[in-house]
Amino acid sequence: MANAYEVIPAPGFWTGPEYTNPEILYSANPAPVMKGVTIAGGTGVIAAGTVMARNSTTKKWGPYANGGANGMGTPVGVLRTAVDATGTRDVQGNVVLGGYIKLNALVGMDSAAITALNGTTNAAMGFFKF
Repeated sequence: MANAYEVIPAPGFWTGPEYTNPEILYSANPAPVMKGVTIAGGTGVIAAGTVMARNSTTKKWGPYANGGANGMGTPVGVLRTAVDATGTRDVQGNVVLGGYIKLNALVGMDSAAITALNGTTNAAMGFFKF
């Protein structure tokens, strides 16, 4: 049986489809607060910029769902880079817990999430600050 490894697209070595990981940070000054997290397997492909919540029972992370149970209805941060959690295995991700995010990069943000994150939006400048 062959070992299965995640494929990392490296210039000059990757022959699969082209993938560009979008930068969601609006500014690195002041520095954003980030945390490495465990994302529950079976949650699917999660895009960078997705509003994330932490399950209060399993302590694993997944996409925020307004009105969700077990803490999944309480937004905590924003996923920094896309992850593929389609299988049953958990994956690692990086969540921004505070900082400036590009407004057009946000996925799943609603007015309840903005309030819960104590955030503000600036449409003229194109950022979300929390």
